[in-house]
Amino acid sequence: MPFQNEEKQRVAYLCALTLLFSYAEMLLPRVVPFFRLGLANTVILLALNMRVAPFLLLTVIKAVAASLMAGTLFSPFLLISLAQSSASGIVMYALFYANRQCKGKLLSVYGISAAGSALSAIVQIALSSLYLGSGTQALLGPMLLFNTTSGILTAFLSTSLCIPQKTPLLLQESEKPAADGKDWEAAPRTRASRPHKTIVAALAVLLFAAAVFFIKPIPALCAALFLSLLAQKIIGRRIMFLPHLSLWLFVIISSLLVPGGKVLFSVWNFSITQDALLAGIQKALRLSCVSALSQCAAGLKPSEQSLVGSALGYYRGLSRVFCATSGTVLKKTRAALSATEL
Repeated sequence: MPFQNEEKQRVAYLCALTLLFSYAEMLLPRVVPFFRLGLANTVILLALNMRVAPFLLLTVIKAVAASLMAGTLFSPFLLISLAQSSASGIVMYALFYANRQCKGKLLSVYGISAAGSALSAIVQIALSSLYLGSGTQALLGPMLLFNTTSGILTAFLSTSLCIPQKTPLLLQESEKPAADGKDWEAAPRTRASRPHKTIVAALAVLLFAAAVFFIKPIPALCAALFLSLLAQKIIGRRIMFLPHLSLWLFVIISSLLVPGGKVLFSVWNFSITQDALLAGIQKALRLSCVSALSQCAAGLKPSEQSLVGSALGYYRGLSRVFCATSGTVLKKTRAALSATEL
């Protein structure tokens, strides 16, 4: 059954909410990358009563949105994000309807959320090890514990927050009030551009990101990283170095857990080997490059009539309300959810 226009708008609005939750999560301190609370899953839990087709579309766009916010849109981790989001979404959707058939006696929303989060951890570690190496598998236990805890948190948020049954009205840009104060990084300003220019720019960024994975010399990768950061700066996106440093730490340690080549030095019973260190630096440089290029993608403006364009329109409206509201993050979020016009 094809989507109705109202249903498309609903999916676009929910996608915008996943972006808002993803950005709010970025404001929280995180030392180890890929260990995310997954606050966007709160929206998935609140959308379990949708039809299966729009629900699956929501899980896919949520993964893309999360990758955009995390700076992994043009990296192998986009595929990982798609896989884990789809797998956990399908499991939660199946458990939700099985629970409905059992009249709510099978699982609570906490059990459904924890099951989805645990499966997400398993898929993420299994697929990440294919790129980062088998040393990543040592993180499965901690990630299972972390994701299960975050699943309980998102379930709590889903019971504390209420998404309006009627999708808010999305105003045209000319009808929207000017934002007060400083421009918020969560709602990147996009420059008006013709469709073909947007397509050409997107293809250029995508091809550059793909080419990075074929570069081996470290000096060439450093040059590619410089160009990627320069492009990010030119397009107007703020460069934050802490996520890059934490990414480097995670990737290099994962590579060193699988030693190879000449032993450079040893710390207790752990050996630092030349091949593992070089491989870790190469992978870290590549991921930093595609992270910067992913930020460039935020400056591209899709058609306002498209699903992605509508989602970004809702997102900018939600951002304005969130920013204009004083108080705690929870209060800001509730204010954004209660808006009838964006």
